[in-house]
Amino acid sequence: MKINNTTQDTELIHENTHLKQVIVKVSKAKDTLESAMKALGAFNLDKLKELRDNPAANSSDFLQFMDMLKNKSDAFNIPDKYKRLEELTNLAKEPYFSRIDITNGDTKNLRGDKKVDLNHSTHYIGKFGYTEEDKPLVLDWRSKVASIYYRYRYPQKGVVYETPDGIVKTDLLLKRTFEIDNGELIKFYNNDIKLDESEIIADKISERTGGVLEDIVETIQENQHEIIEADPRQVCIVQGTVGSGKSTVAIHKLSHIFFNFPDLIHANRSILIAKNQILVGYLSTLFPKLGIFDINYGTVRDLIYKLVFREEMAIKFDLNLEKDISSFDLRQLNKLKEDIKAIHEQYREHMAETYAIEENQSFAGFVYDPNLPVKANLNEGIEDLEEEIEFQTEFIKEHPMHSRAELFKKNIKTMRRITKKFTDLRANLKTSVLHELAKSYGVYKNPTLGYLQTLIYVFIYGELIGFKNTQKYEYCVVDEGQDFGVLEYAILNKMVINGRMSILGDLNQSYAKEGLSDWDEIVEVISGARKAHKFTLDTNYRSTRPIIEFANLILSSYTDKYLPISINRVGAKPEVKSFPTNNDMLVEFEKNIIKDVKALNKSIGIICMDENLLDNVEKIITKLKLGQEFIKLNDNDRISYLPRAVYLTHFENCKGLEFGKVYILGLNLSEVANFTDAKKAFVAVTRAMDELHIYGNKNIN
Repeated sequence: MKINNTTQDTELIHENTHLKQVIVKVSKAKDTLESAMKALGAFNLDKLKELRDNPAANSSDFLQFMDMLKNKSDAFNIPDKYKRLEELTNLAKEPYFSRIDITNGDTKNLRGDKKVDLNHSTHYIGKFGYTEEDKPLVLDWRSKVASIYYRYRYPQKGVVYETPDGIVKTDLLLKRTFEIDNGELIKFYNNDIKLDESEIIADKISERTGGVLEDIVETIQENQHEIIEADPRQVCIVQGTVGSGKSTVAIHKLSHIFFNFPDLIHANRSILIAKNQILVGYLSTLFPKLGIFDINYGTVRDLIYKLVFREEMAIKFDLNLEKDISSFDLRQLNKLKEDIKAIHEQYREHMAETYAIEENQSFAGFVYDPNLPVKANLNEGIEDLEEEIEFQTEFIKEHPMHSRAELFKKNIKTMRRITKKFTDLRANLKTSVLHELAKSYGVYKNPTLGYLQTLIYVFIYGELIGFKNTQKYEYCVVDEGQDFGVLEYAILNKMVINGRMSILGDLNQSYAKEGLSDWDEIVEVISGARKAHKFTLDTNYRSTRPIIEFANLILSSYTDKYLPISINRVGAKPEVKSFPTNNDMLVEFEKNIIKDVKALNKSIGIICMDENLLDNVEKIITKLKLGQEFIKLNDNDRISYLPRAVYLTHFENCKGLEFGKVYILGLNLSEVANFTDAKKAFVAVTRAMDELHIYGNKNIN
């Protein structure tokens, strides 16, 4: 849609006026809510001060006040109000980023044969919604109508969107994108068929500094939106090439789920899983930007710690031991499942044989369920019998002379014998069967169980005993999913309701020994994975074209699958230098980093391929006295990520991160000898957004 200058000026005036009106209304709502929260806080503080200063006050007065405070807080819903205040604060700076006009084409004749469009509606779309007097002034990007903006590149007839009542068909008359900075309209443009949206994305990305994860609400592409909108009740598997936005898509999907399925999936009952704490912390910084404040996140190790302690498993373990779980592959897992299936069958037969005894047959209504833990089946059988014993005992007490009293007395003796049998079976399950199976899989080869042995034990425990003290998650996102082993997935599957998972990763970054070689490996592990939604993201939005072409050269000798496609971001060619010694390399690096930090306008990532280089580089950076702008990525530390800082990391901790400028020290591309080496080099190289410098060593030590 082209706009002439006069129309452009008129539209600009109209959009400026509308923006100011919306900001005034949003700011007023923000101030009102802020005042209410301050008033509540001031009242509480005054009341506490009064209790403290009143010599007649006692503990009863204080407890009464605390009860009143809790009731008042619950009624006011402080967490929800705090979340809304954060949303309004953001909306006051940038209420919306786009506008769509839609209609179904119905018109009405006015005088003079003029027509009015009866169903024309204008919708402004923002990161959060805002409604006043039941009229939506800003549509939340997660709303159903807003999906039109992401699905269709330009105005056209017959666009569709889903609603709870079914699919709605309409015409898209206008698709407009705004650039608003701190409440000021900088510019707008109408998206038409001639507009190349990759240029818009490239322009947006060029403004990013790296170092922190940014939301992509304004630039979500159609294929990304399909993933975000996919039904969360089905498994979702995403093969996303490096820099395709899969991590941000995953978090946006969570935000979309919590908005559209509030009664089915809750943030505080959902979890994000990543391989290490560095990536977990990095990803979690995006949650507040999307209004998510109470989600769980961590590693599989974190889950294992919680499971062992909550379920009071009697094992001594150290998850820093035997961390290599690659030996326990899909074949081993299937063998273990068959052994567990055999135990289920043994116990089913034990229970069936007990009920088959003639005097027990009248109590044989129980049906064994192999989908439940063995102990749960025994518990259910015992509970059914105990319930019937209680009923018949009460009947005898109330009707001692009834003709059925003697029969019930006999029944009670029989049922207690059956209960004793099942109770003995249950005790034997935990004291003998569990340990014998664990022993056969090498769990007890050392007094202290390592990571592999603990995983095996926890899986067996879950199948035989079950997790009675641990509530299942309603949804789970797994980032960098290619790096997890099938045994880890098997445990995750036990922790999530009906296998509700989104698994995102890139097989070209799978170099860990326990990692996946194909997504089909988890089909046999995750519930419902055979019917999973499968998606592919093949476009790189992160790096410049020269960096992507360089990265693809590294991999193309070994594979032509899942290579990233560039959006043609311009930039300098990667610099590759080789030095006689490590000392020469460090001298060159020091000279350049000193220049960089004089005008630190982006994030700088320094990736060291070995520990010796890491220590030496840390000494160089420490001398620059950058303070909080120097961040060493350590799996044991809580990290505050900044958009303009110098990050130092060992190669093993860099996956999933991005930096404006990257130095890779100790990478010798001439020594890449196999697909695994190529994947490692590929991962390191593709951390760079705008600039890449690779320093190698001719004389490798």
